[in-house]
Amino acid sequence: MKKFNNIKGVFFDLDGTLFDTAPEIIFATNQMLKDLSLHELERNLIKSFIGKGADNLIRKSISSASKKDPEVLFKEAKELFNKYYILNAGQSLTYDGVERALIELKKKKLILACVTNKPEIFTQLILEGSGLVSYLDLVVSGDTVDKKKPHPMPIKHSCDMLALKPKEAIMVGDSCNDIEAGFSAGTYVVTVPYGYQYGQSIKSDKVDLAIKNLNDLVPIIN
Repeated sequence: MKKFNNIKGVFFDLDGTLFDTAPEIIFATNQMLKDLSLHELERNLIKSFIGKGADNLIRKSISSASKKDPEVLFKEAKELFNKYYILNAGQSLTYDGVERALIELKKKKLILACVTNKPEIFTQLILEGSGLVSYLDLVVSGDTVDKKKPHPMPIKHSCDMLALKPKEAIMVGDSCNDIEAGFSAGTYVVTVPYGYQYGQSIKSDKVDLAIKNLNDLVPIIN
């Protein structure tokens, strides 16, 4: 397996990489649709919308549940989604082995960050509710900087904040957003297979390594 040398920091996506956030998002989305007098959507359809930010998920859900212009309902829909999601976001569970991996990576004196497209209010609820925030040196949310992944800005910002050169960092994620953002920012890119790819393949020449779970990272970072 590939080894990474001279790595000082590891950046993790949140939804689909650290946490299985789908159950809570699906609940909030269908409650939003019900309050808008639209029909509820299948779980797997909503799950396929996760990963490109809450605004995209809301618009996609409205379009799938009705023939109405999502923009007409968007403001009300977003308020409803936020109302319901804030109630349960903190209940999201990590994937198996995530906390153990973070503990072992911290033992290697690595700088750890979460770089997500999720708005800060929900990101903090999830990270604080799980206790994982204690392992992180930086959290960059979807509203921290002007652009979201797949734009490289959030990762470049993370490197700047942590005084890291791009090739001293690895971006770990589950989707093309993470791949494109990490590659464009100049970091190494590692993928996990169990998250939310919204129907897109994550097999790419831009990926340095595909692992099965986060614990696979521990022995390959020198």
